Amino acid sequence: MRESVLKLRSGRNGILRPAHPWIYKGQLLRPELPIKGGSIVSVWTPDNKFVGRGYYNPTSDITVRLLTFKDEPLDGEFIDQKIKEAIARRASMAQKTNAYRVVFSEADSLPGLIIDLYGDTAVFQILTLGMERFTEAVVGAIRKNTAARYIYEKSDGPFRRQEALKVVKSWHGDKGNRYIQISEGKARFSIDIYEGHKTGFYLDQRSSRLAMHTVSKGKTVLDLFSYIGAFAIHAALSSAVGVTAVDIKEDWLALGRKNAALNNVSDRIEFVKADAFKYLDAAVSSGKKFDVIIVDPPSFLKTRRLLESASRGYKELNCKAMKCLNEDGVLATFSCSHNMPNAVFSAALKEAAARAGRELTILKRCRQGEDHPISRWIPETEYLKGYFFRVS
Repeated sequence: MRESVLKLRSGRNGILRPAHPWIYKGQLLRPELPIKGGSIVSVWTPDNKFVGRGYYNPTSDITVRLLTFKDEPLDGEFIDQKIKEAIARRASMAQKTNAYRVVFSEADSLPGLIIDLYGDTAVFQILTLGMERFTEAVVGAIRKNTAARYIYEKSDGPFRRQEALKVVKSWHGDKGNRYIQISEGKARFSIDIYEGHKTGFYLDQRSSRLAMHTVSKGKTVLDLFSYIGAFAIHAALSSAVGVTAVDIKEDWLALGRKNAALNNVSDRIEFVKADAFKYLDAAVSSGKKFDVIIVDPPSFLKTRRLLESASRGYKELNCKAMKCLNEDGVLATFSCSHNMPNAVFSAALKEAAARAGRELTILKRCRQGEDHPISRWIPETEYLKGYFFRVS
């Protein structure tokens, strides 16, 4: 089947960011013939110089996602080789944990693909129409290049809706377990790969959770948006004198309690069902204080158009948290949206401190783990940002 060809517009509209794989509709000339969504296309400059090869979706704002800037075929062998290379780059991870990301989408030249390893189970997500055509190749590459006994596809979330794709949740081959036990430092966690956030766990926060062992000994700790209790459990394992884990969903609190029992720290963690904002309001009103507070909310910012309202949300939340900290307490606070620039996030935190009448000293800057690499050419691959502050 003949490959479809697309040409960039001439002038400023057709200028691409160097080595960036996204091409927007306005940067392309209208194709001479209709091209089916998901098709492989090659992209050329107005003066017929090859730009790259990728897949096409006419209904998406990002009309072409390039997988290569070389004039090479995009087929099952290409997918297998890219997955093999991504796994090789993370070879050291297996010495540290049995749960880590092996493919991180654009950062591994595989836009629209996520693969996480949890013990003997690989969980993958396909987020784009173009990558969906390579599902069989992805499964084959996982079988060939990893030791995973079970492969589960959890292709869901807002990105698939934007690409007009249905939710797919299914096993490829033998059926494994819904709940999988993983290890992280001294901690063990049971995660839910069917209904859990992301592929089941926030692997990108590994280093920040491990950092709890440096600030929690002998302290009272509040873990907001606790999900299945990972931050709280690390705090308890590092000899915190009391930990409170707050989440609005009972299912996650129940799994958090099971994880506390798994780590023999049930007597040190109180799990509370509450809205984090309202919990902080009540704590401020009652004068309740903590030595350490973790603020790790879900993304407030799905699109850059909501930047101002998201910034207000971070200010409000962190201001309330700072008011609940003892003198020289520690605030660990995060934003997980690539649409939230670090400068805007930092400014929101400074304003929150001013409103709360507190001073901030940076103890630690946080970012996503090494298995979520950041491409110098693709700023969108850097999304997780955070700080450990001393609050005085």
